[in-house]
Amino acid sequence: MRGVTQQRNQQAAGVRPTHPVRSMLFTMLPLALIVLGIAGITGQCSFSPLGPSTEPGSAPTVDASAELRRASARVDFPVVEPRLPSGWRANSADVGSVESGTQAVRVGWLTGGAHYMRLSQSPAAEAELVAFETGRTPRAQGVVRAADTRWVVYDSVRTEKAWVAERDGVRLLITGSGTEQEFRILARSALSAPVVTPQR
Repeated sequence: MRGVTQQRNQQAAGVRPTHPVRSMLFTMLPLALIVLGIAGITGQCSFSPLGPSTEPGSAPTVDASAELRRASARVDFPVVEPRLPSGWRANSADVGSVESGTQAVRVGWLTGGAHYMRLSQSPAAEAELVAFETGRTPRAQGVVRAADTRWVVYDSVRTEKAWVAERDGVRLLITGSGTEQEFRILARSALSAPVVTPQR
């Protein structure tokens, strides 16, 4: 009776009994489930155990032909336009300045396998272009042959690679998260691509 009397006296005095951690967790659980449910419905939350992935439907689309024509009018070297498989979709294009002041024409694509690949074209020295595109000090990792051409392989961001070759005095650098087959497709296309007509 004494314990019951003390508890009633505490409640009468405005002193609430302490809640264990378990009670607090049960209180927060419904709120957490509601938040996760809303995120799942709106598509703002996903689980990707193998790292970040590209959502093809959410990426922008650019007209690579038009962008390359405009870019070729701004630079003093020939720019080529790769002819890629129908599953590839251009989603970025720009003209960047390499450290030496030379320019690099860049286009990025989402491949049919939902990987990102980028081609950079520039007369810059190989080491400068590699540093510009990868953000790393160039360290060659080896050589591959693609489309009967020697490509020097460099490390790039994360676990990506960069392949560099030359065509008519212009460096071609390929980088991205694609498979070796996708690298070879872009390498072959870049080497055989026609030179674009500048858009004046």
